[in-house]
Amino acid sequence: MSTPILETKAITMRFGGLTAVDNFSLKIGKTDLIGVIGPNGAGKTTIFNMITGIYEPTEGIVELNGENIVGNRPAFITQKGIARTFQNIRLFKDLSVIDNIRLAGHFRVDYGLVASIFRTKKFHAEEKRLEDEAMELLKIFGLEKKKDHLAKNLPYGEQRRLEIARALGTKPSVLLLDEPAAGMNPNETKELTKLIRWVRDKFQIAILLIEHDMKLVMEVCETIYVVDHGVQIAHGVPSEIQNNPKVIEAYLGTDAE
Repeated sequence: MSTPILETKAITMRFGGLTAVDNFSLKIGKTDLIGVIGPNGAGKTTIFNMITGIYEPTEGIVELNGENIVGNRPAFITQKGIARTFQNIRLFKDLSVIDNIRLAGHFRVDYGLVASIFRTKKFHAEEKRLEDEAMELLKIFGLEKKKDHLAKNLPYGEQRRLEIARALGTKPSVLLLDEPAAGMNPNETKELTKLIRWVRDKFQIAILLIEHDMKLVMEVCETIYVVDHGVQIAHGVPSEIQNNPKVIEAYLGTDAE
């Protein structure tokens, strides 16, 4: 295997006497599409929070392009190339659709405070670049006609698409999707399945996915990691995971036999 773009090495998260995640390791290649699944409370979102800097692991290492990013703030990790969405949509609901995306790329502007105050030529050029990039993403996600709508007024499925588009506005090399199908109807989930694969292929990025919808996971993920009570109990291709006795027991609460 080539050098992974993202790797977790035995990351562990303890909250007092509770071990939420214990010794979890994974590797993601530059264009891999990986799933992390497990019953409710298994520690999946805690893994995402450790990768993105919301939590600092009690033990273990998170490496992006071979660099240990543990201890860095979420904003720094985003700038380094990891973007995420959330199970509960976190848009700037009272801002326009286009402003949600423009803000995502603002850390990349090439002007300082003085240029911002005096509205210099460089300021206007950079703001125009941000707007053009945002419009391109809106066109890709079919939202360009709603660019001036408030984000909170979009239908649920379009809010999900906007959140993914906003994450891509940071130009990530790794995209983390936390339960993107939550709250979607079957038709929306079917479209999302196509969208996730298309985003990976279009932007040539790695995607790490947490999801409870097993049909979506099995259709879209190339490799799946399974956690239960914070411990990795299996990983492999979808067909292996579907037939793994430990996985069946974790979900059904009965012996596989």
